Amino acid sequence: MAKIISLEKKKRLYKVVFDDGRTIYVTEDTIVRFFLSKGAYFDDSQIVAITEFADFSRGKNLGLYYLSFKQRTKKEVCRYLSEHEIPNAQISQIIADLTKMGYINDQNYTESFVRGKISSKSTGPYNIQQKLSEKGVDKALIISVLAEFYDHDAQVEVASHIAEKLVMSKYSRLPLKALKMKITTSLTSKGFSYDISKIAIERLELDADLDNESELFQKELDKIMRKYSRKYDGYDLKQRVTNALARKGFDFDVINRELREIDF
Repeated sequence: MAKIISLEKKKRLYKVVFDDGRTIYVTEDTIVRFFLSKGAYFDDSQIVAITEFADFSRGKNLGLYYLSFKQRTKKEVCRYLSEHEIPNAQISQIIADLTKMGYINDQNYTESFVRGKISSKSTGPYNIQQKLSEKGVDKALIISVLAEFYDHDAQVEVASHIAEKLVMSKYSRLPLKALKMKITTSLTSKGFSYDISKIAIERLELDADLDNESELFQKELDKIMRKYSRKYDGYDLKQRVTNALARKGFDFDVINRELREIDF
């Protein structure tokens, strides 16, 4: 039997020292549950039980603290507890308790996450799926929630909103072809499919501003000519200028028509 010779509060935990040299840290719940007090005697099996419950109680309190700031997934809470050195054997029990109490609910978390992303009109379903997967949400659950809340029409609406913002900021600085490529690239990088991106662009009903495109073409042509004419001439220069203009998003028909007037 080992006797408690010291029981001292240390911030959130209590330090318990036994006369055989063992020291453990316990929560207040542990003290109440096992009637811990200075001078009390406990055998080895009781001390093991005390230690295990202390780990469980401390872990549960940590989990509740972590969840007090915002919703978390089961995986996030597991990771947090593991980082705070809660034994794996206790983590599974803590997760089960917190889930039963309603503090952890991956279904509710996923629905809230998806609704928030749709409301912000900032990202597509594939990016949402990736983010939720990283948080440990089951793939089948993610697909189910996305199908319910982020259907085809909702995706088109959000993609169109993002596309409109891009047009407002880029329209006067890019030729029509380059603008459409820019929008497509941006939408797909944000997690929309190519088909949704195409529909969003079609809804914009974009038309080329011929005067603006002509001005843009001349500006780019002047810069490209200055760059390549230092090293190349003739057919080689013309091909490099043509390819450079095409990379900028100008149509080949326009490029060929304009370059006919230039003596290379």
